[in-house]
Amino acid sequence: MENGTQNGVRTNHDREPWLNGVNGGVVKREISPDGGKMMGNMTNGGGGSSMELDGEIPGRPSAKQEMEDIEDEIRHITQDFIPLSLILTRLAQFSFARLNDTIHALSNKPLPQPVANGASGNYQTTAVEDPSEESREKKTIWLKTMEELHHKWVKALVITEWSKKAHEVGTLIDIKCHLHDQVFLIEQIFNAMLGFKQSLHRIRTPSPDLKTALEILSSGEVSWMSDLGYLKPPPLTDRQNQEWLEELNTLLSVRLSYDDYDKLPLAFRDYTISDGRVTFRVPGEFELDVTIDSEDFSRQYYFLDFRFLFSPAPQGISERMRSLLDLKVNVLLGTEGLEGCYKFLHEFVLTQKITEFWRQAHTLSMARWIDSLKIERLHRSLSIQYWRNRPYSKTTKSWIILGVHSGDLDGVHQVKLPSRLSLRWFRDGKEVPATDITFDVNTISTEDLLTTVIAHHTEYYLSSMAERLLSKPRFAKRYATLDLVISKQKPEDSALTMQLYGEDKASLGHEPITGSFFLLPRDPIMLEAEDRLNASNNPAEEGPNALEKLRWIHLLRELQTRARCFGWTATRPQLQVDDLKKIVYSTSPTSREPFQSIWLRKLGWSPQWFVMASLSLGGDQWFLVNLTTPNPGTREPPRVKTYTKIPMTSAELTLSEKFFDDLSFLSVAIVAQLTDLRELHSKKLAHIIRESRNFLDTPVVPIIYIRLSDMLRSRGAVKEHPMPWAKDYIQVAFKGFEVIPEEVTGADGSTQYRRGGRSFVRAEARLDVEDKGKFRLLKRKIDNDVFFDARRGQFILRLRANMGVSFVNTLGDRIKSLERVVDFVDAIRRAGEGAMPGTVTLREVSFTYSRGKPPLNGQQLLPWLVRLDLAHEDGVKVELEPGNPHMRVLTSLETIARSKFFENLPGMMVLTLPLYRGLEAIEEEWSTITLQSPGHSLTIFPRELGWVGLRFTYPGAARRLLTLEIRHKVRRGNMVWHVSRSEHADPSMPGGRRIPGNPMEAEFDRLLTEKVWSVKAPGIKSLGNGAAAHPETGIEALLSIISNAAKSYIGTPPPPQLHNNPGVVGIPGGGGGIQQQQQQPPQQQDGPPPPRPNTQQHQQPAPMPNLNNRFAQQRQQQQQQAMMGGHGQMHPGQQGNQHQQGGNQNRGPVGTKNNAVVVLD
Repeated sequence: MENGTQNGVRTNHDREPWLNGVNGGVVKREISPDGGKMMGNMTNGGGGSSMELDGEIPGRPSAKQEMEDIEDEIRHITQDFIPLSLILTRLAQFSFARLNDTIHALSNKPLPQPVANGASGNYQTTAVEDPSEESREKKTIWLKTMEELHHKWVKALVITEWSKKAHEVGTLIDIKCHLHDQVFLIEQIFNAMLGFKQSLHRIRTPSPDLKTALEILSSGEVSWMSDLGYLKPPPLTDRQNQEWLEELNTLLSVRLSYDDYDKLPLAFRDYTISDGRVTFRVPGEFELDVTIDSEDFSRQYYFLDFRFLFSPAPQGISERMRSLLDLKVNVLLGTEGLEGCYKFLHEFVLTQKITEFWRQAHTLSMARWIDSLKIERLHRSLSIQYWRNRPYSKTTKSWIILGVHSGDLDGVHQVKLPSRLSLRWFRDGKEVPATDITFDVNTISTEDLLTTVIAHHTEYYLSSMAERLLSKPRFAKRYATLDLVISKQKPEDSALTMQLYGEDKASLGHEPITGSFFLLPRDPIMLEAEDRLNASNNPAEEGPNALEKLRWIHLLRELQTRARCFGWTATRPQLQVDDLKKIVYSTSPTSREPFQSIWLRKLGWSPQWFVMASLSLGGDQWFLVNLTTPNPGTREPPRVKTYTKIPMTSAELTLSEKFFDDLSFLSVAIVAQLTDLRELHSKKLAHIIRESRNFLDTPVVPIIYIRLSDMLRSRGAVKEHPMPWAKDYIQVAFKGFEVIPEEVTGADGSTQYRRGGRSFVRAEARLDVEDKGKFRLLKRKIDNDVFFDARRGQFILRLRANMGVSFVNTLGDRIKSLERVVDFVDAIRRAGEGAMPGTVTLREVSFTYSRGKPPLNGQQLLPWLVRLDLAHEDGVKVELEPGNPHMRVLTSLETIARSKFFENLPGMMVLTLPLYRGLEAIEEEWSTITLQSPGHSLTIFPRELGWVGLRFTYPGAARRLLTLEIRHKVRRGNMVWHVSRSEHADPSMPGGRRIPGNPMEAEFDRLLTEKVWSVKAPGIKSLGNGAAAHPETGIEALLSIISNAAKSYIGTPPPPQLHNNPGVVGIPGGGGGIQQQQQQPPQQQDGPPPPRPNTQQHQQPAPMPNLNNRFAQQRQQQQQQAMMGGHGQMHPGQQGNQHQQGGNQNRGPVGTKNNAVVVLD
């Protein structure tokens, strides 16, 4: 029977003879459903008759009738049946998707090299087939795909053909299952019979001795058994029993203390002796009672009783177990002693503990932990797989193996320790050390063991996620909080709490029984994240990305909802992925963390400006992106024109009103700064960006520092010798923005305002002055947008421009105007007490000036008011009060004010005021003389501010002219007015020089020498052929002396030689009243320089320097000399008028050789 059974497979001996062809028949196979071809004949026996398989045998029922008869006896299988239509539909869908994916994959493959290089628009190979490697690879992929689909459809075709006989096939399946059940039942019966037969050997007894039994029953004696005559001992009394037990206790104590002391196992050192027995107690394992039967200590111990000391454990042992222990323990006590007894019982208890663990695990798997545990007993080991129904547990299982450790320490057999229960932990398919997993072997609890292991597994998951998250910049830099709570006793209390944004947090927990992750608070988004976590193959590695994706989805939903409330719209331009990665990975090239982008745009912004938020574990980043304008005619996506990072961190992501206000503030600030920096770079203006300090609860925006000198140079306001009035940098700081609602006309014609109008940017520029004392005369408000902070010494310029428009041009114009105003104010200050500032704005500057002592006519000395219109379309316009002595040189004043030496204008006017005041005085005197004595006149020719010509006219046959020149000279930082005769007979005419030796000229020379050049007075110095006057104390007196000398010549007849000298230039008609001529600057030519008419196109005259006293600094002297073009010359073109060093003669209007400059103290 046993030999005939082959692993439960039935033999074919009970089949009908006709089915095997034992009669020599040939079985002919049925035509296959797929092809209908005939198979070869199958022969089981000798040749002979043949029959069809489907044919009927005479005298037997048909196969169809037999199948119908057995259908009622067998079970009909209907489970797990799938409709054929569903199979074909799914296969069609799979084929379509596979072909579609293959086509897309082939389209992404690289093209052949000629096509990739663009050699031809319609690439065609000359060969029959394309021999390129790319083409072969594509063909291989295509053929493999079609082969796979072909196999599947062939199988579908076979199933379809077989489905035509669905009833027969179903019946065949039912029979197959029925036969399988019958075979299994037969195997069970066979095993039961075999076990019963084996159990009969134990109860088998020998045959009875009937002969001896008959003799005993008949006579009561056995003849062949001898009688030894033993007497039955008397029974022991209680006292004797007590004494015997005490003696036995003494013997046991002596034996254990002396004879067996060194032989006792270490575990048996804890023992008690009582009632004639010794009880060895091994904590947590067992108690053993043994005794002795002799005083001979060489005899063995004998087993009495055994008890378990762990729990839960049986209260007692069964009689069968006791007999087995009695037999085995006594044998070991006799052969190996107590050491062998301990080893056996120790291993026995360990096995019993494993059995208890198995029993409890089996109970758990049928109750609370149902469908979560898989238990397998492996000899003396126990394997428990937990979380068996988790999705990823199908590929990565987790289990523990509880077994017996040999006690060897790392394979070193010299150190032998008792065996013990050990735990092996396989976490996600890999064995990990279980040294830190402790479990109680005295109080056995499989559930506690599983809970401890699962707690460590949960700790591994959550700790791994936390470590990976903490290694990312978002948490390493404390942009967001991450809290980890681990519980060793209750795994469900372990949690990983991650901050999503603001106060919103997500708490990740782990269910210990099913092994599923759960997220709190409960939310549809949280449920989706739970599904992703529970479906992941490696939660420890994939968990951080799943949590980050949860944050993305949650934040995107909240951002789209709240952004609209604060004027932001969520949008997404069609930007290429490479351009997007270039922006995100620009700040940290080594980091390639997955990210999610969110695009926002503020109402009122240009369509090309966006704010992009990049959310990733590398840290949330905010970028301001400027895209190109897409071409409507093409489908090309926009490209990135420029981008910059917005200084915002993940900690600031709260989605509150303040967050959106700060985002708007920083975005507009960066747009403004980018525009300004681009403009500064295009103009090549030196600049630098520095971080600013902010003590308020507002975002910090960097400050741009622009070099002042470069700014002025770009505006064409550079001086030859600049005098620094401010530090060489301009501090430009962003101060906010404003959105003006757009005005629209409603249906009823009313004006309405719509959100999202034009955006304006406000900024503030500050300049620190070098010397605050120079500007103490300025008021705080200089203009509507210009202020001066006297305490800090700063000029504050408030700027305003459209979003996307640079401040640089406006700032340059303001700085240029401000410098001009500053120069005027500084010039007024340097002019001394004679000038006082009035109104100071960027459009107008006014001041009053006066100088010197009251005039000789006793007139009161009043200050004169001057207004400078800086905003005039033709440049600076000078406005004087009526009667101002400088009115005659107004054109020169405006020319100077419009030149690069305009800052010298106040000092010049103060310095020259005594001169022109004296000219007014003598002009008034001679106007009276002209009325009283016709023919006598005085004409003043103001050629320049520092060059005046005088002509005294006397009547006669030929008009007599006395011409004088008043020019300023500079020597050693001091200025004097030099008065001398002019070489020209008439400074107003282009011809006629004075002829030396002319009687009339000699007469004028004698007159001047006697009454003018030889006069000694305060502030006047005689030079022999001229005179020098102090600009304040001497010039008016000298003019008065000249006027008196000229008046003394009135009525004097001309010398007689005047008419006979042909070289004398005369003007027929003579006489004339007082003539007020306009200033005529001389021309440079070979002959005497005639005066030029005053036009706006003449060469710009050089202004006179501002020299107030002889103690002026050397720097001022150098500036004035450079400005004047040499040692005291008035104009670079007037080389003949300069004072030559080393004895060179003057070729200018003064005709003497010793035309020296005298310094007057």
